[in-house]
Amino acid sequence: MTPTLFILGGTGFIGREVVSQAVGRGFVIKALARSKDAGATLRVMGAEPIAGDAEHPGAWREHLRNADVLIDLLQPTFPKRLTRAAVRTMSERRQQFTAGLLDAIKSLPGENRPILFSVSGAEDLQPDELGRIDAASPLREDPIAFSAVGVPVRRLIEGAGVDATFIYFGALVYGPGKAFADVIVDGLRKRRARVVGRGANRLPLVHVDDAAGALVHLSGLPRTDLVGRSFLATDGSDTTQRELLNLTADLMARKRPGSAPAWLAALIAGRVAVESITLDAHDDPSALLQTGFSCRFPSHREGVADTLKQLGELAQPRG
Repeated sequence: MTPTLFILGGTGFIGREVVSQAVGRGFVIKALARSKDAGATLRVMGAEPIAGDAEHPGAWREHLRNADVLIDLLQPTFPKRLTRAAVRTMSERRQQFTAGLLDAIKSLPGENRPILFSVSGAEDLQPDELGRIDAASPLREDPIAFSAVGVPVRRLIEGAGVDATFIYFGALVYGPGKAFADVIVDGLRKRRARVVGRGANRLPLVHVDDAAGALVHLSGLPRTDLVGRSFLATDGSDTTQRELLNLTADLMARKRPGSAPAWLAALIAGRVAVESITLDAHDDPSALLQTGFSCRFPSHREGVADTLKQLGELAQPRG
């Protein structure tokens, strides 16, 4: 039976790739569209746009009826400095939205409810004594980075008693857009990019193609294989922050970036941004791999080159 997916954030960085891959697999796609332009974009991509405002799920909840999967990829607008106060505000708004979404799901008869795919980041998970995180890792008790958003949202969903699956991406989802393109690539071009701290931290990564691919893959699995489970959707390559930036610079034929102390970077970008880019963890995505998924880009070595080519930033080999 062909799965039906309802996507929130279908025109975003990850959402566009989810729509593209899901349409390619023959899935039926519905996606919320706040504007006519967004609706037109989704229609061209092969999705059915559903007019509505994400902040008012009661107005479009009937469109959730009989969808197999509801994928929540909505992202807040980030301020220039990611301070603790800014993230607390983001968390409050996110929890308010999630509470409304859960009410909309629960208003439907049980047999007509989609399974909710709740998407967050690897910083929500507490590393063990060896620095390892996997699908069975507990949630952090002392939040860092964006876990101040993700952890309370997960607890809210679990308390609601709806069918849900929890998917954790890397601390950085990289590709031809968002932070990688706007901060790292542009920063290297303008000689502003810096390695934060020593740069030896193992930074959980996933290419946007694989992040989307994981969601589409999981959407095609039986519901019984998903409800109540967690999956870490990362490449598991133990790439360090410095390796990521150095390879990117080399492929762009740019000077490798110098280092900046964490305290100085926090003054400029905010403490939360620094905690995210300096997260150190060995990410183990084996629970996802055991379902039959495999990454198209198993490490930054393959993924960065493809990304730079798409951005028109891949230097031509000499000679």
